Amino acid sequence: MKAFDASKAEGAATQPEASGVAGSEAPRGHKRIVAIAAVGLGVAFALALGVRVKQANEKQAAVAKERVTAQAASTQKPTSKTARPVPVMVRPSVEVTGSLQPWRSADVGFEMGGKLLRVNVAIGDVVKSGASLAVLDGNSAAAQVGQAEASSRAAEASLAMAEDNLRRTDALVRSKALPEAQGEQAKQQVALAKAQLEASRATARLAQTGVGNRVITAPFDGLITKAPTSPGGVVGGGAPLIRVEDHARFRLSVSVSEDDALIIKTGMPVTVTMRDRTVTGKVTTLVPSLDQGTRRAPVEVEVPNDPKAPLLAYAFVRAKIDGGAEVSALKVPAAARRPGSQTEVVKLEGGRARFARVVHGTDTEGNWLVREGLAASDVVIVNADPELKDGDVIEKHEAEVAK
Repeated sequence: MKAFDASKAEGAATQPEASGVAGSEAPRGHKRIVAIAAVGLGVAFALALGVRVKQANEKQAAVAKERVTAQAASTQKPTSKTARPVPVMVRPSVEVTGSLQPWRSADVGFEMGGKLLRVNVAIGDVVKSGASLAVLDGNSAAAQVGQAEASSRAAEASLAMAEDNLRRTDALVRSKALPEAQGEQAKQQVALAKAQLEASRATARLAQTGVGNRVITAPFDGLITKAPTSPGGVVGGGAPLIRVEDHARFRLSVSVSEDDALIIKTGMPVTVTMRDRTVTGKVTTLVPSLDQGTRRAPVEVEVPNDPKAPLLAYAFVRAKIDGGAEVSALKVPAAARRPGSQTEVVKLEGGRARFARVVHGTDTEGNWLVREGLAASDVVIVNADPELKDGDVIEKHEAEVAK
């Protein structure tokens, strides 16, 4: 029994030991797998991170390269086009614009007010000098004359009374019956009465004139451009009632620059164009004085009117003043003009831009015909940069192909 018990005890003692070894081996294998997986994930993350960092570095390098390229392009100035002046012979001319004004115009009316009795003209009528334009009712004018004459007679009576009072007052003052102050007062009353009489007589003369001026007449041959449509209205004295304009010829008032004023003379022909109509006028006046504000000289041009193709008063026209005999000039493209200026070109001198003021006209193609300010040996810059300054260095330039 003891031997049997010992073997059972030994078997019982050895069985728990075997089960303990098997239970510890399973967790160790699981941990090993987890560790391997973790290492794999870390390696994959490190590889992905490295790829991202490399891509970011490459992109940053590309942006930096583009920035450097853009900066280099912005600092690089474009090639400037140049041209040489071409000697030509031209007839000096000055081009101006303005509005045609009637050669003569007048707003006429009655000197004295009253009721308009008759209107003899209408808008658009052509009248001769001295023609009757309108008639004023004479009844009111006659009444005004009677009133003025009555006022004059009253003033004469007042003066007579004042003079009689002065004679009696002087006698009493000399006899010491009245103080000298009353004598002085009587003299002042006489002076006042004389002044009132003169005013009354002047009013009477004016009223008489009004009677004679019941009719207004045309001051010259012309066209009626303003007139009442019907009689019966009351008009005021001195108010403009009818307008007469002389359209047989026109007046063109313009102004020219100081340089152009030097070539213009009285009597020079002027070609005036209104749309498709062209007439030839002449310079009648050149004021040899410049306006202090604009530095320009006033010029008056007489423009004839063609009855077959009449011009319109107050129409906008273009005019070209012929400057006389031909002179030498230099033709340059209009694009040689300095941006923002009407009298300067940009020259190329010693590799630098130079602004030069010129006196010029234009040809039919728009080129500048420079009379002063350029030499045949000069070189001008075409289509200069608006930001270009006088003295700036021109790094690159090439001659423009002649057109």
